[in-house]
Amino acid sequence: MGRRLKLAAAVVGLVSFGVGAWPLGALCFLCLAVTLWPRRLGHFSSRQFLGMVMFLLSAMAVAFGGTLSPFVFAVAGAALLAWPAALRSLHFDVLVPVEGSIMMKTNLHPFTWAALAELKPGPEEFPRSVSGFSGSLLVFTDTGQVYSIARCSALDMRVAETKVLDAFRESLPTGGAAYLMPLSSSQAAGVLRQRFTKTGIPMQQLAQSASRISGAMLLECDGGFVRKASVSGIRGVSAEARLPVNPGEVASPPLAWEVFEALGKRTKWPAPDSFSGLLNTMLATRGVPLGERIKELEGSGEEVRVRSLSGEEVTTTRAQLRALISIYS
Repeated sequence: MGRRLKLAAAVVGLVSFGVGAWPLGALCFLCLAVTLWPRRLGHFSSRQFLGMVMFLLSAMAVAFGGTLSPFVFAVAGAALLAWPAALRSLHFDVLVPVEGSIMMKTNLHPFTWAALAELKPGPEEFPRSVSGFSGSLLVFTDTGQVYSIARCSALDMRVAETKVLDAFRESLPTGGAAYLMPLSSSQAAGVLRQRFTKTGIPMQQLAQSASRISGAMLLECDGGFVRKASVSGIRGVSAEARLPVNPGEVASPPLAWEVFEALGKRTKWPAPDSFSGLLNTMLATRGVPLGERIKELEGSGEEVRVRSLSGEEVTTTRAQLRALISIYS
């Protein structure tokens, strides 16, 4: 059922309830609910479950002779089931970069914040090292780029920045197999300016089908397992920065290592670069005064040129440098 038919079913259903033709209204909303119901029976979110409960309450209210309550329950149910699409159509999920920081905030409710950090390879094989990370990982299957996403709610940016840096620090695996390089807000927004589209790949076969996925994967990892996942296609570049489709529960969580090994059959993982050298130095000198961790530091405008103890020279923004020092403190 297309969007227009879904909208028509919702309108006819609401009008039918309003004029007392509740059987027709119930039929319209039943058809609408079936089209929005998850493909895998028995595997649905609390939002979808609550939406179905609202429709059930609406039907009960009609049966007991209610006048306003059937309409209220039906509208609540429709809103719950259509909420993800409504967020995108109303641009509530658009992320706006905050200048001079690593932070992005949502467009119309500026108390939700996000930040990205790129996973840089270390000396070990990339699939093995990345599988040790926890939290949200955004994987571009055609380029091999992987990013850690930290999100939080806060009243001001200072509190939000503290929360996301704590999240990045907690996501790091022990041993320093791979590293996190925080992105400036403009860089992060550039990464997310993609037209993400939902795909129908079954999540229970994630490890088996990963080598055939073209687009982006959003993985929620914990303890070496992929607990939640979503797969999105990419159809060109967007003018607005958005995160992909929210991940859903995976019935039989695969090992993160399995998923990344399978992805390696279709994509070339990044090789260590000068940032890897700097981050390795920062990790190895945790707890040491900054003057003894960096060999040379020279700034010009918003950019900073950094030379690590091992000799690698990189250029970052001041916000990036502050963030990585905090993560590896």
